[in-house]
Amino acid sequence: MLPEALRGWESYRDWLEANPEFRGRIVFARLLPRIPPKTVPYQGVFAGVLEALGLKPFAHQREALLLVEEGKNVVMAYSTAAGKSLVFQAPVLKAALEGETSLLLFPTKALAHDQLRRLKAMAEALGVKGIYPYDGDTRGEVRRKAKQEGLILLSNPDMLHFGLLPRHGEFASFLSRLRYLVLDELHAYRGVFGTHVALVLFRLLRLARHYGANPQVIAASATIGNAKEHAEGLTGLPFVELREEVARSERELLVLLPKPLDAKGERRRSPLLEAAYLARTWAEGGIRGLIFTNARKSAELIARYATHPGVRPYRAGYTAKERRRLEEALKSGEVRVLISTSALELGVDIGELDAVALVGYPGSVSAFWQRAGRAGRGRRRALVVYIPREDPLDEYFLHRPELLLKTPPEAAVADPKNPVLCPLHLHAAAWEKPLSREEVLCPEALAELKEKDGRYYTPKRRPHRDLSLRGLGATFTLRGPEGEVLGYLDERQAYWEAHPGAVYLHGGESYLVRNIDHGKREIWLLPALEDYYTEPRVETDLEVLSGEAMGHGVWVGKVVLRERVVAYAKKRFFTGSVLEEIPLDLPEISFPTEALWFHPPLVVPPHQIPGGIHALEHAMIGLLPLFVLAERQDIGGLSYPFYPRPLPSGSGPTIFIYDGYPGGVGYVRQAARRFPEWVRSALELLKGCPCEEGCPRCVLSPKCGNGNQYLDKGAALILAANLTLSLPQRTLH
Repeated sequence: MLPEALRGWESYRDWLEANPEFRGRIVFARLLPRIPPKTVPYQGVFAGVLEALGLKPFAHQREALLLVEEGKNVVMAYSTAAGKSLVFQAPVLKAALEGETSLLLFPTKALAHDQLRRLKAMAEALGVKGIYPYDGDTRGEVRRKAKQEGLILLSNPDMLHFGLLPRHGEFASFLSRLRYLVLDELHAYRGVFGTHVALVLFRLLRLARHYGANPQVIAASATIGNAKEHAEGLTGLPFVELREEVARSERELLVLLPKPLDAKGERRRSPLLEAAYLARTWAEGGIRGLIFTNARKSAELIARYATHPGVRPYRAGYTAKERRRLEEALKSGEVRVLISTSALELGVDIGELDAVALVGYPGSVSAFWQRAGRAGRGRRRALVVYIPREDPLDEYFLHRPELLLKTPPEAAVADPKNPVLCPLHLHAAAWEKPLSREEVLCPEALAELKEKDGRYYTPKRRPHRDLSLRGLGATFTLRGPEGEVLGYLDERQAYWEAHPGAVYLHGGESYLVRNIDHGKREIWLLPALEDYYTEPRVETDLEVLSGEAMGHGVWVGKVVLRERVVAYAKKRFFTGSVLEEIPLDLPEISFPTEALWFHPPLVVPPHQIPGGIHALEHAMIGLLPLFVLAERQDIGGLSYPFYPRPLPSGSGPTIFIYDGYPGGVGYVRQAARRFPEWVRSALELLKGCPCEEGCPRCVLSPKCGNGNQYLDKGAALILAANLTLSLPQRTLH
């Protein structure tokens, strides 16, 4: 059954094909069946709670509740809309009735407040009191009540780090009765953020044990390849993993190829324009939907190009008040379509949606279906549209769309022994309570901590302030023309997106950066009338500190990355053509991280080596998320015709691919283990792309710091082909 607005149509595909704007460009279509869950009898210890709420569990919920009854730590890797929340709601409500406490952690404040509304509604039927939020937006008087009366606290890792753990004495009563620790959206705790969260959880659990509690953990995740391993890595506890695929409604999956601009189809219309046409079509046709994009600037540009009052952008960096207003506007129908980054990928209640579109592959199969699952939570058929970008990974799936349905989900990565982040958290942990030798998780911390009578103390006065769980460096506040707060950027984002002369896009409007106040960490914006946007040009250098051979000619080691924004390009709206480049003089950002590197064979003339290795680097970075659950922006690369410093692997042309965050988080180490498959996929991509000299679908990169200068696709193809000759034969991914 289609939405009321499409009455008379047999399918979404027919409706779109009837529009001249989309006719003949749907290159793949599948109808995904409904897989409805079935309710079952349940007589366990939580039956009274469910009965009072008028609920009957589904079979997979019953299985999880029985394991919780047995005291097991449970991680549910269920599909979206499978009812994961009930599996922790019933236990924490029963614990509250018995005077025991629960701490529910969510990756965002929005999710916590969404769950707070649901839990409070349930609690009324049971007579449960003492449910409170505890986050950065919680007022002082509510925080005091939470400490004194709280039985169920809903928070996030950031507030746990800054607000609860440093004041654990004030929460002694709560921690001593801690029955359940709930970790919702567990898949969001990966990469750098996941590493921080693992260390915050280590600190929480040691304090809970100090006060006599041994909390049971209930975790909920989107489908990832290693849910059990990931939950155990984050908490240090054993888990039982449960999986279930549920689909409450049918879904049409369509792949929409952007409009060809030449006879051969080698040039296509911008995917951003394609998404803008689709958003406007949905808004005018009464369809409520989300269009996901992978970059904040893209979200702003799509909304701007759509030129429809029912289409608005939504992303991180907006104030909490503005995000809540947009969520309510979508629920009420005031806004028909939100153009969102991953900020709406998680399960905030925004009502029942008819459609979701993805502009570009989001970097993982797991994220693809998490986003797709935001539509189709009712009984009506839902629409999922995938619009490939001009990008190596999108080109890969454009020619193999069936892999979206067949590819198993990737593994999540987090590293609590990260040599940069681990010592910082151990200083905080030692400040909270002196550490035993067994609790010093990483040897790098021993040189900084002070030992006395077998216990370790921190010499730092305020170690918690040395840590930011999200972003890189200090936070900058964006201020509008009247001094109003428009949003926030971390230090790296500030230099990339809001440097002097930048056009900053916010809420579909253009602002010109007036100045940056480095002392106050403020960026002042003015209204902009310019018909262009800006992109930075970045110079990067990498110094190798150590190296370890991983086999197949690949090395992994510690490096120092140095990065500076040296110029920016003015690019015209709609066409993206470059108007001019303007030099900049900004501070350098440097940090330690981890990189892999290898030496391509010398099988092309010397003058082709720089362009060949640069092009191969781009192709491989573009395909890396096929093998590691990494965001595209979390990875960077550099290629040197001749690396200017000594290397343990020898000399010659060198390609580096690195984790883009301090300390590294294990991405490149995991990628190095799959090097043979990775190189073969790059070779297949380069062979299959119809362009002659290189295009965004194979070797051009939107993230290239020097504007894709000096790329040689032909040389890259020869290098990749020769690399594969020395690799063992394996089945392609």
